[in-house]
Amino acid sequence: MATRTRGVQHIKTMAGLVDSRRIRSCSGALLELSMLEMEKQRLKKEMLRAEQRYIEIQGRMTEIETKQRRLHQFVDRPTGDFDLNRTLPAASPLPIHTAPTDRLKRRQLTY
Repeated sequence: MATRTRGVQHIKTMAGLVDSRRIRSCSGALLELSMLEMEKQRLKKEMLRAEQRYIEIQGRMTEIETKQRRLHQFVDRPTGDFDLNRTLPAASPLPIHTAPTDRLKRRQLTY
């Protein structure tokens, strides 16, 4: 039988234990209310951080999609389009970037 994977939420702590005697008194109920309110505030902050992270991820996803579209347009463009545009060289349809040869560092192997 396969065991179910358990996460951090399944760890039993002392904070999770509820003393039923504490809630019977007025001060115990107030203490429980304050603990619940603190947990509620913590969860609200966590939700805000998650929403902010979601917005950041969505922004990056749109940037990636626009960049992919641009690159697909560049790749899918037929080579005849380069010949029609006289500003681009006819011999080389794709730009070739090479480093200047006078600035290259050369290494020599010695045995």
